[in-house]
Amino acid sequence: MRADRPNPLRWLWYAVGGRLSDSYREWVLYDLTSPAWVFRHLARAGVQHSVWLLLLLLPIPLTLRLWMIAVGTSVGVVFSLSFMEDASERRLIKHGFPAGLNRRIREEATGTEKRAELAAMYTAWYSAANRPDPDP
Repeated sequence: MRADRPNPLRWLWYAVGGRLSDSYREWVLYDLTSPAWVFRHLARAGVQHSVWLLLLLLPIPLTLRLWMIAVGTSVGVVFSLSFMEDASERRLIKHGFPAGLNRRIREEATGTEKRAELAAMYTAWYSAANRPDPDP
């Protein structure tokens, strides 16, 4: 079954945090768990941070307006990237999916062997045997 994509106006509503109708549930799940979910998150964040462009309308020097836009957008994107896991989970919950589903789907897609190998590597590195002696 192929998921219906929202039209551009509905996607904008979804990008700013709105809830789509149940006919788009499958697409929302794909949007938040696909291999490109980080880039999709950045696209939604770009729409949310485009409000900074309204600063161009202020009657102040252009360089000041541009700096304000650059600082506001960069801080916003940093915060957006910091909380993208939580934001995507909240979107899934808003659309009726159980909590933690997005992480489970992404972990299953990457393979448990690779994750187990990385966990063993970190455990070996940070074990007490490999730590430097604090009292030289």
